[in-house]
Amino acid sequence: MSTQTFHPFILLTPTLFLIPTPIAMSIQSYRTLYRNLHANAAFCTMGFGSHFPPREWSDPETETSIRTRDVARCWGVRGMGDFAMSLRTSDDEVKGRELGANVVLVDGEEYVRWVAKRGGLEGVEWIGYAGIRDATTTSLPELEEGESWPDWREMVELRYGVAPDYWGKGLARIGADAVMLWGVKEMGVKRYIAETEKENVRSGKVLGKMGFKSLEGVSYFKEESEDEWVLSAEDLVQRLGKL
Repeated sequence: MSTQTFHPFILLTPTLFLIPTPIAMSIQSYRTLYRNLHANAAFCTMGFGSHFPPREWSDPETETSIRTRDVARCWGVRGMGDFAMSLRTSDDEVKGRELGANVVLVDGEEYVRWVAKRGGLEGVEWIGYAGIRDATTTSLPELEEGESWPDWREMVELRYGVAPDYWGKGLARIGADAVMLWGVKEMGVKRYIAETEKENVRSGKVLGKMGFKSLEGVSYFKEESEDEWVLSAEDLVQRLGKL
C-alpha cells in the first residue's frame, strides 16, 4: 500500500487526533517520535518486555520498520493498523461522520481543509500511537496440528504506545477507545484481544479500565511472561455509550 492509493482520513476526539500510519510514516516528526520511543529503555521494557531491548534506528530504518511491519502487513492486508496520535489543540468546527462517544471520522475535502488550516502535519507534536491489527496474520505463533483460529474479526489485537512524558494522563485509553470504535463501526470487528507483560501492571490497569477481561482457558500468544485479555465489540460499545 502507498500513500497514493490510500484514502486519508483522521479520527478526532475532544482531546486527540489520530492519523493512519500510511500517511504518518511520511512525516519526519512522527518518525522521530517513533524512533525515540523504541530507543527508550523504559518504554520498551513496559511495552514489550526484556526480549525487546531498546533499538537505535536511523530515520531510514524507522521508515522501513513502519512500512514493512504496519503498512504492508496490517493496512495492506486488512485495511487497518496503527494511528499516529497527537493532542488536539483546536476546538474549531469540523464536518465529519460521528462514530459515537465523541469520535468523529473526517475525510475527503474536509480532511484536506483541516490539514491545510494547520499548515500541514510536519510541525505537529506527536505523543504516541494506537492501533488494531489482525493478530492471526501478524503476531500470533504458528498453529499446531489440530488447532484453528476463530474468524479474524474476533482476533483483532489492540496495541498502543505513549511517550513516557504523557504516561498517567489517560491518553492511551482515549486513543485506543477511538481506534477500537472505528474498528467496530467501519471494519466490522467483533472482538479484541491484547497481551501485556505480567510485570507491566500499568498496562493491565489501562486495559481493565477499557473493559478488557483476563482471557482464561485458552492461550493465543503462548508466552508465559504475558497476560492475555479480551473485549467484545458489544461490551466496548455499551461502555462508550455510557461515557
